[in-house]
Amino acid sequence: MTARTPGTRRRVFALLAALGAIAWALPLHASAATTVVTIQFDDGTADQYTARSILSAHTMHATFYVNTGVIDDSTHAHMTWQQLTDLYGDGNEIAGHTLTHDNIKKLKYAPAHANVCQDRNNLISHGFQPTSFAYPFGSFNDRAELVVHDCGYNSGRGVSGVNDRRVFAETIPPLDAYATRTPPNPKQGTTLATIEGYVTAAEANGGWVQLVFHHVCDQCDAYSITPANLSLLLDWLQTQAGNGVVVMTTAQVIGGDVQLPVTP
Repeated sequence: MTARTPGTRRRVFALLAALGAIAWALPLHASAATTVVTIQFDDGTADQYTARSILSAHTMHATFYVNTGVIDDSTHAHMTWQQLTDLYGDGNEIAGHTLTHDNIKKLKYAPAHANVCQDRNNLISHGFQPTSFAYPFGSFNDRAELVVHDCGYNSGRGVSGVNDRRVFAETIPPLDAYATRTPPNPKQGTTLATIEGYVTAAEANGGWVQLVFHHVCDQCDAYSITPANLSLLLDWLQTQAGNGVVVMTTAQVIGGDVQLPVTP
């Protein structure tokens, strides 16, 4: 880990993102039109652990954005630290999402900084190397971006901005590493064809498609995908390798060093 001085965060991390994208993408596919897909799970809900065996069966890794304040909670609604360790040991990325899914856009700098930094420090204390962050509710502004940067993260992700009209994918490197864009989050009624369409729409020019899921279950939540459909989606992604599609974690796309813990 190396220390970092806050300041010109967007320019510095645009450069780091570019270096990271080159280092990871070029060995996999030489074409400038490489399309990178990242499978992401928000909130650390207990049913997401179902994805572990599905990812392993496809030799793929995902990014899990978790709220450390509710890990091992008494309701058993969220994954345990041991389950997160299992996922991490498989090669998945464990990333930050605030302590208890707090909307940091509505907080002043000091409480937002304490929340985000403590959440990241909790991850570090359990042996993870968190470099990626997802804004709860996809809600952020310039102050929230600064907080995420100052707490040692290399990127921040929203939940919108990619569509089938003008923006078909996030760029590599992103235009703003602390405001990365995604297609609409799949819901219970979203078809596999729709999700696959987010990827094929990007294939013409390349770019980064972040697919964000919240629950892996059969009709347990509005924002859910069934285990069967998740497996079918990964089956399909494997068939797209010949079209220059690769699956990578957020950290692999963004690049950059793992920063030291920051005192809240």
